[in-house]
Amino acid sequence: MPDLSSLLAAASLAASGAFWACLAASLRRFRDPADAPADLPMTLIKPVRGLDDAMEASFRSIVAADPLKVLQVIVALESDDDPAFPVARAFAAAHPDRDVLVLLTGPAGARMGKAHNMIEALKAAKHPRVLFSDADTSITPALLRETARAFREGADAVFGLPYHADAPGFGGWCFMVAFNHSYCVPAALAYEAGQFRSFAGAWMGYTKETLAKVGGLEPFSRSIADDFALGMAARGAGARLELLREPVFVSESGTRPAEAFWHVAKWASIICWSFPLAWLLAPFVNPVMLALAAVAAAFAAGASSAPGLVALGAAFATRALVGLIQDRRVGRIRRPAWTYLALLGADLGAVVFWPLGLRRTIEWRGRRY
Repeated sequence: MPDLSSLLAAASLAASGAFWACLAASLRRFRDPADAPADLPMTLIKPVRGLDDAMEASFRSIVAADPLKVLQVIVALESDDDPAFPVARAFAAAHPDRDVLVLLTGPAGARMGKAHNMIEALKAAKHPRVLFSDADTSITPALLRETARAFREGADAVFGLPYHADAPGFGGWCFMVAFNHSYCVPAALAYEAGQFRSFAGAWMGYTKETLAKVGGLEPFSRSIADDFALGMAARGAGARLELLREPVFVSESGTRPAEAFWHVAKWASIICWSFPLAWLLAPFVNPVMLALAAVAAAFAAGASSAPGLVALGAAFATRALVGLIQDRRVGRIRRPAWTYLALLGADLGAVVFWPLGLRRTIEWRGRRY
């Protein structure tokens, strides 16, 4: 009967194989986006709270992605005291030839702020297909074309994979690890397997008919992860969901180490309580952690650590190479190859965030949830 160390080493090798399977699925999915013009009228809602570093770039990307001017754009924020209001108003004023509305939604009350802005903006949506996009996302012409293509072909809801743009410093790297090398890794494979759950609000779109089937947005107004809850409800209602073949690029604000740490810790809690089973199982599908456990078990038992060390070498190579290839092929990021060795430490650092995810309350932009 295999000892514990050998079992853990085998589990680590299996987990490394799963990473390669995830990469293969990503390379199959994120290629050949639609090249037909994005001439399908849609409403784009951007719920805003506070001034993100990438907000102006996000607004400019809308203009670049929509040369045919088919989008109705609604920037929704609670009051004109929000520091983002002048930026949104300047964007609307600079493009009088486009259908841009800066909507003041009033106090959120018991609703979550983002959901409140989405609910109020939806009332002003003119088109039967509605897109929602975070303030720190930049869209590309390919993403808009893909969205139009998916809706034309019968999708009821569409989702862009949130991929963090190349960012400097330790904080920026933390965001890239959290997005690109953790959250994004299994998305395409899960989609192929019919178990897609990556309902990220960075870029998601629904037909009004689908929103009506799930009772509108109000039932999700107090959910900390409104995007996930809405996506699960649409799935439960039998909607046809599609993961788009072009990612959506995100640039988070606050890249100082302390800011990035608590930002990622916030996501940890949101993911944990939105999808607790996945959170609880996460340490047991990490090849690096399993291999280290195999080495430790062998040491404790006085047995050979060779299986664990082989698994550890495979895990290290897997994490670095999968990260490098995915960034270059999916995210179009070309960092030096040696920088991906930092992913080895990132897996150990994740041990800190795992228990932080168990917190039942978080604070974000002056509000406690």
